Amino acid sequence: MLAYLEAEGVRNLRPARTPLDPTLTVVAGRNAQGKTSFLEAAYILATTRSFRARDAREAIANGVDLARVKGGLGNAGEDLLEIACAWGRERGERLLSVGQFERKIQDYLGLLPALVLTGESLRTIAGSPAERRRFVDRAVAAADPAYVGALGGYRRALAQRNRLLREGRPDREIAPWDEVLSGTGTVVAERRRRQVEAWQEDVGGWPELFPEGGTARLAYLESGSGKGREGEKIIDRLARVRDRERRYGMTLVGPHRDDLGVEAEGQDLLRQGSSGQVRAALSALLLAQARQVQRQAGGQRPLLVLDDVDTDLDAVRCAALLEAARKEGQVLAATSKPDLLNATGALVLVMEQGMAQVREGREAR
Repeated sequence: MLAYLEAEGVRNLRPARTPLDPTLTVVAGRNAQGKTSFLEAAYILATTRSFRARDAREAIANGVDLARVKGGLGNAGEDLLEIACAWGRERGERLLSVGQFERKIQDYLGLLPALVLTGESLRTIAGSPAERRRFVDRAVAAADPAYVGALGGYRRALAQRNRLLREGRPDREIAPWDEVLSGTGTVVAERRRRQVEAWQEDVGGWPELFPEGGTARLAYLESGSGKGREGEKIIDRLARVRDRERRYGMTLVGPHRDDLGVEAEGQDLLRQGSSGQVRAALSALLLAQARQVQRQAGGQRPLLVLDDVDTDLDAVRCAALLEAARKEGQVLAATSKPDLLNATGALVLVMEQGMAQVREGREAR
């Protein structure tokens, strides 16, 4: 678990060591006080990436060249393992450390597996296949840190192949990249598919939060695999669309165009469900992802980052989400409506002008 968090040079946060509860910490306060930035700092510490921006350099405070977050892993009262992530504005390079020693990213990821769901998730994930892929990729990486390398290999091959298509290069130059893209893409697609199948086993486990979960069906949808072509290899799909790819100057099939489907009672929930249904479905998916992380991480509970936790959820479902989440991981939740969370028994941090203060009468356990 993450026992405390420190951030320096991150957006509007003021430097301080802030204790966290082992089960549930709620960050409350008015808008624009730093609640989301505090959650962002914790997520960067865990994953080295921001959930608010594609480039973590956007999280560096104005007038500052270097940002740093650090935290202590372990139980309060015991010797903690300090981890830290620092990154600069000029080139965005990350300096990672565990204890007193620098670490490469492959040795750092997985120390604090983390999952995130934000108030914007409803609109971005429901409306964009690219965001649905990011939602899946974040969860796969949390369960299997080596996936980050596999996904990076696929993206590099994709960029090279797209360049050749844009330049109108002949087939003899593109064909070797078909092989590379197919090989790396098969690994990415298979790891995603295995995770989605694992989430299916658990997604119906929280009927108070997601009543449709018992009938919900998840599917990993491969691009270019129409009816009768299920299981077709990526390299064969590439061959079928080569002429179209040359016209558009881009790769048209592969994991970068795959999708996640969530269906219940014949309805595509992510595209046709109400706001409350979509939010509940994504919340149940996050909980299912947390269980899969624990299975693959030898029982280690992930950090669950829930920004604007009450968005599109009534008080009953919000309470059900928090109660379920604290059983599946260590929860860090933010809200501008603390009255919804009075009965949770959480450690409440009141955020004001970038500083988090423990609410009077409550100490971290």
